[in-house]
Amino acid sequence: MSMVLVFPNVSKEFSDKNTNQNILDTKVRSAVKMIESGEGNPMEAIFALREVVEVDSNHRDAQFYLGQFSIMSGQWNKAIDRFKKVLRINSSDEYAIESLAIARFQKGEKNGAVEDLKNYLELFPNSSRDSELRTLLESYQGEIQSEVKEVQ
Repeated sequence: MSMVLVFPNVSKEFSDKNTNQNILDTKVRSAVKMIESGEGNPMEAIFALREVVEVDSNHRDAQFYLGQFSIMSGQWNKAIDRFKKVLRINSSDEYAIESLAIARFQKGEKNGAVEDLKNYLELFPNSSRDSELRTLLESYQGEIQSEVKEVQ
């Protein structure tokens, strides 16, 4: 005699969750495509990303792209908040740490940006983007040193 286990609620919930996730992912991809292509109203795309975040505040891509678009519009504080959220979701997100450093540097938090990059590179020495992040770090350190020399 064989035993068959049935978990109807689990499979339906799993299916519903995957369906909802796919819908959110599709909405994010469409919004990003709209902005990157220059076709359509960029604010519609931003609203679509915000809607995704309202449904799932931990949606990495929606948070990340809202941060990227905040950088594009010079909204440094909003960008910083978004990238910090992405890093709470996934502390090893290389693109989020790079974007956070860029936003902080542009805002004038130059030493903070350098510290963020240093800490990240120490925590994740085998990062796939190690050379790009080290180049960015060296660039920022060089700019800070130039500013110090100008003041002296």
